[in-house]
Amino acid sequence: MDRNPPSLGDNNIEIEIKDAGGIPSREAKVLVNYYMPPMPRMAPMNYTTDAKLKGEKYKATMNLIMSGPG
Repeated sequence: MDRNPPSLGDNNIEIEIKDAGGIPSREAKVLVNYYMPPMPRMAPMNYTTDAKLKGEKYKATMNLIMSGPG
């Protein structure tokens, strides 16, 4: 991710997938999913997006509705 810790709003993520020989995969279907179970006075949260191949990495933007630990 481009932010550490993840923060409220758009966070960009890059995923690199290689085969056993270290060759980047260009034919994977990559789905990014985050989930937070329900908590007291909070509904569960779930976000899913496809990552698209750009160069040798799969990239996606995740729009987080809460920031991560600080």
